[in-house]
Amino acid sequence: MEYSLEFSQRLIESAESIEESDEAGRAILYLSMLSCEISLKATLEVAGFTVNELKAKGHHVDVLLNDLANCQFKDSGEVSSGIRAKVVIPDTGNGTVGALLTAQASECSVYPNGIRYGELVEHFPPMVMLTCAKVLHQWCNQNVENLVRHGNH
Repeated sequence: MEYSLEFSQRLIESAESIEESDEAGRAILYLSMLSCEISLKATLEVAGFTVNELKAKGHHVDVLLNDLANCQFKDSGEVSSGIRAKVVIPDTGNGTVGALLTAQASECSVYPNGIRYGELVEHFPPMVMLTCAKVLHQWCNQNVENLVRHGNH
């Protein structure tokens, strides 16, 4: 396998080890978004996407999330769209994995360049995205062996 959920977990652990400050927040955000990307790609690879297909999607976590949400559970045949509704920030309208990762494409800096460069980073707060990475990783880790690319069931 090209992509690894274990690597995604190590990125989360690295982000957790950084003491939060202004510039450190950028590092936390970067590692968190990278963890999201790797979690998505690792799960999609096991579900039947080729490495070339995943590389062609670049760093677009919104596109990767759409692909994951269209996968099916092997045991039930249901689509895995529930990943979008996983709560990251309780009691907020945009506090789900889906809202945080798809808003990233339209309202926040485009990962990774918008996070790595420039004076101002327009994104959700680093600790919110770290929590998002944790929630996504946990869901992927629990479901990776039970997912199949839509149409491959």
